[in-house]
Amino acid sequence: MKIAELIKKIPEIRVVKGDAFSDVNYIWADSRKLSEKDIFVIPEDTESKQEEYLKMAISKKVETILLSKKNLKLPSIQEFPNILESENALEDSYGKIASILCGYPSKKLKIIGVTGTNGKTSLSFILFHIAKYCGKKAGLIGTVQIQIDDRILESNYTTPDASSLNLLLKEMLQAGVEYVFMEVSSHGLKLGRVSGIEFTGVGFTNLTQDHLDFHKTMEDYFESKYKLFTLLEKSSIKNKFGLIAGDSPYGSQMIQRVISDKLNSPIFVLGKSGEFQYTNTKLSLLGSEYRFHKKEKNLPFIEVRKVTTNLLGNFNIFNTAFAASMAFELSFSWDKVIESLQNIPTVPGRFQVLPFPDRSRIAVVDYAHTPDALENILKSCVEIKPKQIICVFGCGGDRDRTKRPKMGKIAETLADYVIITSDNPRTEDPTTILDEIESGFSRGFKRFEKIVDRRSAIERGVSLLEKDGILVVAGKGHETYQIIGKEKTEFVDLDEIQKAFNKMEIGR
Repeated sequence: MKIAELIKKIPEIRVVKGDAFSDVNYIWADSRKLSEKDIFVIPEDTESKQEEYLKMAISKKVETILLSKKNLKLPSIQEFPNILESENALEDSYGKIASILCGYPSKKLKIIGVTGTNGKTSLSFILFHIAKYCGKKAGLIGTVQIQIDDRILESNYTTPDASSLNLLLKEMLQAGVEYVFMEVSSHGLKLGRVSGIEFTGVGFTNLTQDHLDFHKTMEDYFESKYKLFTLLEKSSIKNKFGLIAGDSPYGSQMIQRVISDKLNSPIFVLGKSGEFQYTNTKLSLLGSEYRFHKKEKNLPFIEVRKVTTNLLGNFNIFNTAFAASMAFELSFSWDKVIESLQNIPTVPGRFQVLPFPDRSRIAVVDYAHTPDALENILKSCVEIKPKQIICVFGCGGDRDRTKRPKMGKIAETLADYVIITSDNPRTEDPTTILDEIESGFSRGFKRFEKIVDRRSAIERGVSLLEKDGILVVAGKGHETYQIIGKEKTEFVDLDEIQKAFNKMEIGR
């Protein structure tokens, strides 16, 4: 495509230097992936390495560069024959160009994006399986994996960069996929990874403390999440819609923001005052049950359905109800949706249950690594009414330190015994992290141990687990590694629990 053609479609881009009739093939922010006819966009968040990346692009004889006005003075840019400037947010222009050069794949797909601190992975996973059960050809993009119908690919980011995302959507389109369910992270929204994507549906689950090392404030975190609704508003897709969990943290604020900005897109609410609601919840180690309510459009009455699901815990009642609400707005067969929820595959690392060989006790592995997520997991275990709850968890190094004592207090309050251990300490001293978690415990609290080695901590937790008890191992979930210092080694919580269970069984 000619640069001039791009500028017609994206008027905020102008040619600072060069030939507007030069051809471009694609756009990358990763200098390693560039070829001569690609556009190189300088990532805004890499100031210390920008010159290094520019030189790599020059060595590959790349002709065209896209940057923001503040980077026009970088010394090396004059070596590029064509210099393009984005007069608006650079990340937004980047996403739009990637979409155009891929042939607008999101316009030809039904893309449903879910954002929120907790629940994104489970919800996109559940929606994907509802769609498959309803006979739809679907794609999944998220933290745990990428899936194109039945083909599973490795996922490196919750939300891929704009270049990779649009190429992936193009591949899904070519594979005959109709519906794509994707997690949309706050990082992805703030960094423009989904700019230019035409959404059919978007959902907001909640907002609780996390990623403050990146966002710095909860206000910035909220604004990043809200951007998903502004992208929905810009979408040209017919029958588009949004869904907000009205009773969740920051749910009412998100509703008020939508109202104050007078968005024209239909926005529905799951909650006590919304179009969708759930009541009469029943929990057990065998599954969950509830009543699902939905207001019929243009009718004065509410339809109520009984829902049963194999997924455990109150938060999974929320997840399945939220997914069912979105599926209803996608016009999926209502009977099929309710039926599909009876047997949803377990989401890897999300309240993943591992029973002891004789099923006398269970372990639960979960990715919970924020105060709210840990509280939800432990509360769900309390509601099942086990004889005992042991919680093994840690906090990541080089990340938000303020959540550490809060998570310690939550574990003290809801678990019968707590073992604090290493998560991914990275370059921090693991002992210091454990001390900061311990600072959240009440004075005189003694029902805990500190064990730096995660494998030993899991073995200790299993050894203390009584009949009819639950061992919760939180923080790493689906991850298959542990980062200590700058070294990444293989480590899987589920495997370590299984080994400890087997050792315990042999010793009985």
